[in-house]
Amino acid sequence: MAQKTNTQAPDPAMPTPSNMPKNLARATYLANYGSGWPEQFVSEELAVPTTMTLDWSKVQAFLQACQAARVGYALGAKVPDDNSVPGRDFTTVDCSGFVRAAVHRATDPTVPFPDGSVVQQDWVRAKGFACVGVGDGMLADGKVRIAFLNPQDSQGGVGHVVLVCNAFTAESHGGVGPDSRPFDGTGWQSKAKVYLLTT
Repeated sequence: MAQKTNTQAPDPAMPTPSNMPKNLARATYLANYGSGWPEQFVSEELAVPTTMTLDWSKVQAFLQACQAARVGYALGAKVPDDNSVPGRDFTTVDCSGFVRAAVHRATDPTVPFPDGSVVQQDWVRAKGFACVGVGDGMLADGKVRIAFLNPQDSQGGVGHVVLVCNAFTAESHGGVGPDSRPFDGTGWQSKAKVYLLTT
């Protein structure tokens, strides 16, 4: 995957000054807690096991489609639905919106993954996915992990979420949009909570 930047800003989900939303509080809420789609908290009969089958090549394909369409970053911006085409149906997406859409596209049957980085981490914990060390995100072992920066650990109070495989992220971050960067445990990543999604 192409890398646009290698910097690890302390606030990766914050928009740039030129891209600041008119209602920062509302956009922050959407990034952290989601857009409230009906399946936000799924019933127990839809519960997934403590690992999921996730096709990383489909995550990469979604990321590359977003990059080719020059999808940008906007705090609180979401992918409208699972059939949305980058560049046509959406032109901006925040971190949790990107990760949610990527998980939906890369699982079959579709895992009902929620929106909002805080809600997503609650969901991952509630389903029993193993919490691992930050160093595990640097492994080139083919396993897919998910890493969260909690809002209280960011300067602007905006959480962040990325998918990680073979020491690279798939994410949408401030100032760039959908992107892939090294997961090297520096900057905000040193404060991340990392969970193993696949085995």
